[in-house]
Amino acid sequence: MTRYSVILKNWVVMLLVIVFVACDNGSGDDVWSPYISKATITYSTVGHTNTSVIGNTQGNPLYTWSLTITEGGEFCTSETLQGSVGNRFILKFAENDSEEPRYASARITFSDGYTNTFRIQQLGKSENSAYERAWAEQPEYNVGNGLLHKTYFTTLGNGKRVRNYSICFDTEKKVAHWVAYPLHDIYTSYSGYEADTSGGRTNAWAFDDAVTEYSADSNGNYVIVRYDYTDPKIPQSAQANIVSGGFGNNSLGERLDRGHMLPSASRLASYQTNAQTFYATNIMPQQSTFNQQVWGTLEGKVRNAKCADTLYVVTGTLFENSPTFTSRERTITRPSHCYKLLLRTKKGTTGKAIPAITNADELMCVAFLFENTTAGASTTINQAVTSVAEIERRSGFTFFRNINPSIAEQVKSQKSLTGWGF
Repeated sequence: MTRYSVILKNWVVMLLVIVFVACDNGSGDDVWSPYISKATITYSTVGHTNTSVIGNTQGNPLYTWSLTITEGGEFCTSETLQGSVGNRFILKFAENDSEEPRYASARITFSDGYTNTFRIQQLGKSENSAYERAWAEQPEYNVGNGLLHKTYFTTLGNGKRVRNYSICFDTEKKVAHWVAYPLHDIYTSYSGYEADTSGGRTNAWAFDDAVTEYSADSNGNYVIVRYDYTDPKIPQSAQANIVSGGFGNNSLGERLDRGHMLPSASRLASYQTNAQTFYATNIMPQQSTFNQQVWGTLEGKVRNAKCADTLYVVTGTLFENSPTFTSRERTITRPSHCYKLLLRTKKGTTGKAIPAITNADELMCVAFLFENTTAGASTTINQAVTSVAEIERRSGFTFFRNINPSIAEQVKSQKSLTGWGF
């Protein structure tokens, strides 16, 4: 046997030993294996309306898995009961018409023996059950005097029905504490509808749900076809009267603009999508110079930071020693501060849902806080940078509630502009 034959023989023996050690672990979790079997779901609580939960599988792509509904099979189903590792599975839920929550369980079993059982709660039909979504921008539901939560839905130019934004509205202050919304090209791309005044800006000032449906007439112009006062979730009397004008004639004597919390320019996909940004519930009294200068600049930079994975935004208000004022016979509280919170994936093209991400390094998160005064107008964007955790401390709200709990604190403590392109 030659010297090279001996060397080759030794390499073959070593390779066989490595293969034996790597494969003879029974569970797929041995430290020598490059694959660790894992299954996760996007969230474990769903609202009472029809919804679904997405499951992800990881591990050796040569393995397969099977899914069994072990509880709640009368309302929870899955179209895919088996697949290869790497394939997703989806659990679907029928609407829960009762006031009581109910539970479903699903067991997934990998061909290497790994198993996991998921138990999902579907909320009963109540005021906040429709609010309980896995949307990444969604803050926690807050119970308080005068607080009402609502989500506005819209139809885009391509006919797709989507959420527009959610709010936590204070009927006593007549201003929203926060407005939460996704930001993506599907919302900002102007579809060329006719009844606009300037590149998609409708200026359709209205009370909440005063106008809900539009249609094109024989001349191609959009006209109101349905008024909807059937759901007095937020009564008109609890909203600032911004329909016939702004806050110019107010008892404080300040120059206050009708400041959009969800900007008009971030919603150009259809007439209805843009018109909903002119609802009184989306408007805050904002110091004019501040609104038209640094705040407007920030809004533009935020739009430029959107990505294929979606950018998630919360615009909000603080009320720290805030004065009240009267305008058109309504008493309104002027916010002391305005803030904006951002969350997205760093790469922007991962295709991952935020709740499914368990590595904090995959996410970017930052906050901006300004005084709602002339002093705020002279504050730079860099000076306004802070963390979401700090805004939570000062506001009492919990934001981005669907971040995986194992990384939420780390993500919400970030306060760097690195990677944002600002």
